[in-house]
Amino acid sequence: MLKDLFGDEASYKIEGGYIVLSRNGASTNDSQQQAKRTIKGVVKDSFGPIIGANIIEKGTTNGVISDTDGNFTLSVSNPKATLIVTYIGYKSTEVAIGNSNSYEVVMQEDTEALEEVVVIGYGSARKMDLTGSTSSLGGEKLRMNNTPQLSSQLQGQMAGVQITRSSGDPGSGATIRVRGITTLSTNDPLVIIDGVPGNLGDVAPENVKDIQVLKDAASAAIYGSRAAAGVVLVTTKRAKNKEFHLSYNGEYGIDKPTEVPEFANSVQWMTGLNEMTYNDGASSPYSIYSKEMIDNYAQLRAEDPDRYADTDFMGLGLKSHTSHHRHSLSLSGGTDKLKSNFNLGYYSSESLFKNKNYERINIRTNNDYSINKWIHANVDLNMVYGNSEKSHASISELMERAPIYNVYWSDGTFADGKDGDNPIAKQELGGTSISKNYRISGKIQLDIKPIKGLTLTAILAPNYSFAIGKSHTKRYDVYTISGETIPGKDNATTNLSESRNHNYSLTKQLNANYILVIMKHFIGVMAGYEDYAYKWENLGASRTNYTLNNYPYLDLGPKDYQFNSGSAGHNAYRSVFGRIMYSWANRYMLQANVRSDGSSRFAKGHRWGTFPSVSAGWIVSEESWFNKKVVDYLKLRGSIGQLGNERIGSEFPYQAKLAFGTGYLPNTSTGVSDVVQTAYQSEYAFNDLTWETTTTYGVGVDFGLLDSRLRGSFDYYYKKTTDMLMQVGFPSYFGYNAPQNNAADMHTRGWDFELSWSDHIDDFKYGVSFNLSDYRSKMGYMADRQNIGSGKITEEGSYYNEWYGYKSLGIILNADAMYDADGKKIAVLTNNDKEGNIRYQDIDGDNKITASSDRVRLGNSLPELQYGGSIWAEWKGIDFNLAFQGIGHILSYWSWPVTPFKYQAYACPLNLIESHWSPNTTDAENAKAKYPKLTTNNTNIYATSDFYLFNGAYMRIKNITLGYTFPKQLTQKFNVSKLRAYFSVNDLPAFSNHPKGYDPEWTSYGNDLITSSFIFGLNVSF
Repeated sequence: MLKDLFGDEASYKIEGGYIVLSRNGASTNDSQQQAKRTIKGVVKDSFGPIIGANIIEKGTTNGVISDTDGNFTLSVSNPKATLIVTYIGYKSTEVAIGNSNSYEVVMQEDTEALEEVVVIGYGSARKMDLTGSTSSLGGEKLRMNNTPQLSSQLQGQMAGVQITRSSGDPGSGATIRVRGITTLSTNDPLVIIDGVPGNLGDVAPENVKDIQVLKDAASAAIYGSRAAAGVVLVTTKRAKNKEFHLSYNGEYGIDKPTEVPEFANSVQWMTGLNEMTYNDGASSPYSIYSKEMIDNYAQLRAEDPDRYADTDFMGLGLKSHTSHHRHSLSLSGGTDKLKSNFNLGYYSSESLFKNKNYERINIRTNNDYSINKWIHANVDLNMVYGNSEKSHASISELMERAPIYNVYWSDGTFADGKDGDNPIAKQELGGTSISKNYRISGKIQLDIKPIKGLTLTAILAPNYSFAIGKSHTKRYDVYTISGETIPGKDNATTNLSESRNHNYSLTKQLNANYILVIMKHFIGVMAGYEDYAYKWENLGASRTNYTLNNYPYLDLGPKDYQFNSGSAGHNAYRSVFGRIMYSWANRYMLQANVRSDGSSRFAKGHRWGTFPSVSAGWIVSEESWFNKKVVDYLKLRGSIGQLGNERIGSEFPYQAKLAFGTGYLPNTSTGVSDVVQTAYQSEYAFNDLTWETTTTYGVGVDFGLLDSRLRGSFDYYYKKTTDMLMQVGFPSYFGYNAPQNNAADMHTRGWDFELSWSDHIDDFKYGVSFNLSDYRSKMGYMADRQNIGSGKITEEGSYYNEWYGYKSLGIILNADAMYDADGKKIAVLTNNDKEGNIRYQDIDGDNKITASSDRVRLGNSLPELQYGGSIWAEWKGIDFNLAFQGIGHILSYWSWPVTPFKYQAYACPLNLIESHWSPNTTDAENAKAKYPKLTTNNTNIYATSDFYLFNGAYMRIKNITLGYTFPKQLTQKFNVSKLRAYFSVNDLPAFSNHPKGYDPEWTSYGNDLITSSFIFGLNVSF
């Protein structure tokens, strides 16, 4: 391109940090030095030409940059000169000039600098050219954590990216939030895999080359309609030219729970139940179980274990440890014309919960074709199979059962528990639920380069998934102590239900990228079109009252008890978009994006939304006056932009929908009611529903100190979402449920900070990284509406989902504390409030506690001050990595996993037994109690209040890995290019204020326990 513009003799000279054009041997600054030799060449990597690489004659400032085809022409003063070729993200390459005048320079990626080359929407760019806020993570760093789910491996790795999990189930992923909450509806970020929409669960961690997260409007606006919650870009591995590899990675891990909740044994449980009954008015402290029985229970159990049980249901239903294994086989290689990368992955794990397991198979192949110099194509295929099987029992059922019930009688038969309720029998005999998921996705991409600098790209990407569900509930019997047979509770009959769910999507893209380099000016222009369509369909069938228990097929069930169901839906969008990137002298950058989206979720006239953004950057350190002695890199950034959200739940919220049902009309002629289908409109629909719009403002700074060994960035942002969809007030006499409309605003303020240090001392390489972020999401206008539920409130001026309840004044210590200093009786929540209950603050001063007047906002429920980091080192084949993650502050609400002593049959957590107000202890001891008295007055005890709020901050060591790579001199004797063995520990028990036995991330008590993994692994490459 430079020759076309300025002639064959055009070249550059670098003077004072600028590129100076020369022609016919004379520079524009009148330098008359004559070139003695003209060198031509091309700079490329394994994927093709490199645009903008620096080629400098060693020891001089004489240099050029490669054009859009990677070509360069340089006149050198020394016929035996050495050329130094550099490009961000690649190792510096020296080329000694020989007899030839033409050279091909193949650059090698610098793994330590890879994060400097980033993927952006519909293209890629040097990080130094970006003006928006992004975070990146290389695949090698990801794989150090050795977890089966990619979402879990991101936890704590990037500032402003919140990863939350609540289960140790290997088949479950995690919730991702990018820079907080932006809407009352869907806050999940858009996931793009190799340029097309996808799901993180579809990608095996070993297939990932790198991940970029676009965090602000300047970087994410090019994705418009679904980018309001951020964008996660995943790039998978591709083969390199003329490098053929066969590699195997295998690991075996032992998994143990980080924490296991403990419950009262039989003696503690009976003592507690006696105390609760006495607190609630019983005349005797031993009204249910005698003192003699409690004192002699151990002896009575030894004599008659059937009548005197002491059962640890958690110990019987959970394993003390379990295991998993994972394998990955990769084949990679290619030529100038064809490159292919293939990976086969297998993962299998058993749950701590008995009779539960999970397995997954991943197959991915990425193929690159070079048809000729101007036509290139990619054909990618990804297949995922997942299979999970579990019993119908749950961990919550194990936690509910009181220890006074047996699991087995002494003859080995299953005991009846409470009215046939034996969760261990249900776990082993009650049948299973099986879920099989199949997903196949692909991408065909064609790149055409008709002229220099212009690339035309067409993409067709189908995605199909199919899920099979089979729930077989089997009737089973348990036995009373006298030997009588009774059916197990909830399993009195054998039932079978099956489901077949499938969905299909098709993404079509057309875009054009044009790059122009003229002296100090870099201009990049992109324009494109995208079309996305999604369809889904569900089918269900079931039969009940099976005679045969062991054959899970619908045909074998009675036809009189058969049922079926089905549903379907679809949505689509179309988009046009464009971007302009400009930089001058690698110093001043400007970027503008615009995207216009049309969504099927809205009615005509309200369907299209346009979302622009503009951002600018200034690399201050490139100024001639800047002193680089300490700070060698300093970049300032600023941006403003808009993003849209059309993921608002319903697919057609603007349309009046009919709800179908079954009705019965009397028939006077037959005397029997006729069965008829009914339909009615349940909700009112607003035809003018439209986009939620998030406007984001951001400023940031990137810096490097001490020869860029210390690098960091800081960002501050403000986001405001308007026209949020919310349920609004509606007169009940209209006969409809309250509809939704664009009627709410919210805003989020926050900041991100990242800092890293890397250096080496001879053969010893080491590095440290740390990230910290914080945000607050608050509600704006809400049309005077309140959303209250689960102890939280969302209203104008509140935090999003802020805690809501009573202010507590501690435990009422004794009878005297029922009166204030003036002798007046304190305000109470119920007439049964007495000593040992919780005292609540009378907010309105009417001397009574009411839900309408005395509940207040109690504080932010979302995490604050999230952080993470890592420490790594390498020395003579030994590698070490330590990663950590945590939350600096979060208001957590402590709720019991079960209601203690409910129905006089539920278990009681040991924490409550060990520290509660008791009539049997002194005031001094009761003043130290953590929890109120044992009582059935649940209105007082379990009312949502700040009594149960505490700082749930925690810090967890996510990963410790120690590996050793055997010397090449040894492995090459066996034709092995690399052999590495390692030992890794994942997810150690957290440091936190949570009660003993409860992991801070285990927030849903029906889910699998969080586990620590102890892993032995091996990597072999040929």
